[in-house]
Amino acid sequence: MDWKKLLSTKRQVSEEGKNEQEKYKTDRYTGEFDDDYLSIISSQAFRRLQDKTQVFLLDKSDFVRTRLTHSLEVSTIARQLAVMISKNLSKYNSEEYKRIIEDIPSFEHDISTIVACAGLLHDTGNPPYGHYGENVIRNWFAKQFMNNDFAFRNKPIGELLTEQMKADFANFEGNAQGLRIMSKSRHKENSHDINLTYAVMNTLVKYPNPSNGFDKTSVDVKKHKNGYYHAEEDIMKEIGEATGTLIDGSYVRHPLVYIMEAADDIAYSTADLEDAVMKRCFTVDEFIDYFTDQADRIIHKSFKRFMDEIEESEIREKVAKYEEIRDKMSAEARKGPGKKDQGRIDAWDDERKSQFTTDEEKAVLNRLEKNVAQWTKPRSYISRLKKSIYTQKRRTSDTDFVIFENWLTEVRESLMKGAAFAFGKNYDAIMNGTYNDDLFVGTYVETTITILKKTMAEYVYDAEELVEMELAAKKVVESLLENFVEAVLYYEEDDADEHMTVIDDRFIRKIPGNFKEDYKGAKKNLEGTERDTDAEKLYLRLLMVTDYISGMTDSYASNLYKVINGIM
Repeated sequence: MDWKKLLSTKRQVSEEGKNEQEKYKTDRYTGEFDDDYLSIISSQAFRRLQDKTQVFLLDKSDFVRTRLTHSLEVSTIARQLAVMISKNLSKYNSEEYKRIIEDIPSFEHDISTIVACAGLLHDTGNPPYGHYGENVIRNWFAKQFMNNDFAFRNKPIGELLTEQMKADFANFEGNAQGLRIMSKSRHKENSHDINLTYAVMNTLVKYPNPSNGFDKTSVDVKKHKNGYYHAEEDIMKEIGEATGTLIDGSYVRHPLVYIMEAADDIAYSTADLEDAVMKRCFTVDEFIDYFTDQADRIIHKSFKRFMDEIEESEIREKVAKYEEIRDKMSAEARKGPGKKDQGRIDAWDDERKSQFTTDEEKAVLNRLEKNVAQWTKPRSYISRLKKSIYTQKRRTSDTDFVIFENWLTEVRESLMKGAAFAFGKNYDAIMNGTYNDDLFVGTYVETTITILKKTMAEYVYDAEELVEMELAAKKVVESLLENFVEAVLYYEEDDADEHMTVIDDRFIRKIPGNFKEDYKGAKKNLEGTERDTDAEKLYLRLLMVTDYISGMTDSYASNLYKVINGIM
């Protein structure tokens, strides 16, 4: 891939032909991607994130993050990461950096602005109630497609729609929905919808796969989810051709996707933990115990994997002895200043190393010590937190929280350095479209971020408060789907009067005009093509419903549910 194409400033709707007032952007001293940033922060889709769940559903606390605050954090981290990566390229890959700068003098500013834009937008496709809302939509449609009573003109809709059309709903995905939201302007003349550059739009596509073409078990991380719907096949192809990410008929990730993805992982694995402690999902003491236990488990598993790769039994035994002595050294060191016996630790250190005598054994020891330094990195992080917590003169829950916040800031910085390093290390594979992992795999921070994510899964995602709110959210989303899907089945069809009731009409009226215009514009584009079929138009009407519902804020969805069900 080539950076000149990757940083494409092409847009869905060309700026050419607009009058002078409409072309005001071109007269300003800012770049195309700066224009994107301004458009995003002024957009309705971005503003609605202020009332969408990050982790804690319908939480009214001023402290707990929403999708908006999370997205701002992701955007900021992504921008900083891009700058770090640019600096690393100039230092460690100077010839490549020189070539890039000759072609694109504004390279650092451009890539940092693009990923900042993507960070702001990456969650705009998520429905109310977060990822749980996604699951409710998926399950509802999957059941309906199996139900023969869910029919259009007496034919089961599950038989009428193609497999990919059905998969777009049964595998509803916020990432794909985000691309859909950002690609609406192509359907309407004089559209006021957001009109982004293809570089920014491509950076939003973490998973360049159709909804029936992904594999959660793939070794290639970009295959794990779907990233575009049947309705967006045309714009996806345009983007891929413009940026050069469509290679030999297959899509690869835009290199900047890795930066945005890493920023998202860093933000939620640290900031969400902060919220969880504030919400008392677990105490700092519980976190320390859990983190320590997980770090020890990872160390022991890593030793086992290392030994399994060694053929000579004598060397395996020496590695096992090395681990045994290391455990004793760690236990002694944990006694702390004034209590630990440093002389004993030093003697053990000599003992574990002196058993490796031959050149072959010393080579194994050298490799082992490098790995151990990486395996034990989480231990060093948690040791610093423990020291800060347990050496306080007057310990309170408030002081614990402040220390925990500061520790998370330190960890966040380390995660960013690890991700920036990985981008440079894997630069060629990333640019060739052959890199299959995220930016933490194989780095010294890989195990740390793994433990942070596992902590959330252990203490937060199944917390009783969250489960109760999710059950309530399920009722809300299912009720909205049932009523609005039934109402739109025959909307704008020639025989609508034969099938639609007054109640259906009331629900149609409730759908904002912009969603109806989106449908009409997309339907008009079908005219005279082989896709001008009942199935295609029905598919677009169902998308009109998921567009409307997924765009709702948590509060709006809850209030609308109450209105529909007569709850005053």
